[in-house]
Amino acid sequence: MNLVVRYLVFSLVVVSFNLKESFSQEIFPSSTFVKTQYQHKDFFANQNASLLIFNQASNDFFMVVDFAKLKLGVDSLDEWLDDLDDSKLIFKGELDANQLPALSNHGFKTIKINGKVKFNEVVNPLAIEIIMFCIAPDGVLYRKTGNDYFDKIRINIQLVIKPKEYKIDKKPHHLKKVITINIGNGIINNYSPGMENLIGTNF
Repeated sequence: MNLVVRYLVFSLVVVSFNLKESFSQEIFPSSTFVKTQYQHKDFFANQNASLLIFNQASNDFFMVVDFAKLKLGVDSLDEWLDDLDDSKLIFKGELDANQLPALSNHGFKTIKINGKVKFNEVVNPLAIEIIMFCIAPDGVLYRKTGNDYFDKIRINIQLVIKPKEYKIDKKPHHLKKVITINIGNGIINNYSPGMENLIGTNF
């Protein structure tokens, strides 16, 4: 019996170690600029509040915007975010690996991705355009992400969200004006098992 118990404990340790290894990949956030109008005034925020994830096996491309990370901790500046910070905006679309730009000193490519957005438990179809461009390995934007190709690629995205389409206008602050989201110099993370909690599975 003791041998059985020892074997089970050893197996659990090995499994835990392997799980830890699978989750050990560093995830790089991207700079995110969000703006809208609230009470006839312009409001905006700019933080590392989004994640870009690409699953090369399935060609699934994800963009996750976490509005809670846009808050500064100042009530007067954060109030407009109170109706947004309880839900992440998640875009899922198909990016064909054959569309990726070739690496070159001046390489860039505009790609249209058809997909859908889940926000505030509402799912709507959405097509976005992304601009992918190459960076120099010795430049200030370079980050070692663990994938030689995506180390040298950055991405720009802009999308516009209408609060009414996601029932945000029904919340206490009644946001009605469009919400513009810009991601600049975004870093693409390779998908790995365990990221389901970041991108969700219920689309």
